[in-house]
Amino acid sequence: MAASLLQGVPLKARAIGLGIVLGPLVILVLLGAIFLRRAPIDPRLVWGCYVAEGAPALAIEADRIRVLDGTKRALSYVAEPGKEGYRLSVHPALQLKPSARGRYGFVQNPGTGYFWPLLTAGSDNPRSMRLPQDFGGRLGLVAADGTTVMYARSGNERACL
Repeated sequence: MAASLLQGVPLKARAIGLGIVLGPLVILVLLGAIFLRRAPIDPRLVWGCYVAEGAPALAIEADRIRVLDGTKRALSYVAEPGKEGYRLSVHPALQLKPSARGRYGFVQNPGTGYFWPLLTAGSDNPRSMRLPQDFGGRLGLVAADGTTVMYARSGNERACL
């Protein structure tokens, strides 16, 4: 049917018609890519002391994340928008792994790093954080056993000393 519809139409006219149809679509996609980007997140929003039950505390500072498990390990990070919500892009690849005592500890894992989603106060779904101001002081880290360990900003700064 399409062959009979365009039968006898010169190639130049077909190209112009295709341009008329696809041109506005391409422009809309480009405008969407430019104007629908997520707002950048100020790293100061995530600074603080974070604690989780059964896992070592984390001190998120201006230039690093210190793992407070006595190993003096530190991670570099970037606070950034992700496909869904916002996240910390953390390097090197340290993953929480359960120990025989039932506590979690960070172990070196193959790979370059991990993405830790930033969460709102009322939801464990990273998609619910639509704006940087929605950050509720919570991080969800997926451990090696598939459990999500929830870190929350602590008001007790002594937990990160």
